[in-house]
Amino acid sequence: MSILDNNTNINNEPNVVANRIINQTKQTFTNMANSFNEGAKIFWQNPRGVSPEDIAVALGTNAKEIFELHYKLGQLLGSIKPEAITTGLSIIGTFNINNDGTVTILSSPSGSA
Repeated sequence: MSILDNNTNINNEPNVVANRIINQTKQTFTNMANSFNEGAKIFWQNPRGVSPEDIAVALGTNAKEIFELHYKLGQLLGSIKPEAITTGLSIIGTFNINNDGTVTILSSPSGSA
């Protein structure tokens, strides 16, 4: 069983410290997965109705780095617990990363702004 799924209550000092480390690890993973999923939602299904195309233009030449970091975060999280990022993965559309660092949106998933 993974520590990401395990809830333990232990009383002696070494176990209290171990439990604290386990909880911190679980919380870090959860925060990273939430950030991945929320990042996808903010871009592809923006709650304020801003289109992915408009957001890509606003990101300008920073878009490439942002998309690459998001991809790498997804790779890491997916290698640990793939189901933690299925929500984010399910809403990502198709795009091209351009040589100048910008991103061109090719299609957005259904339900996008």
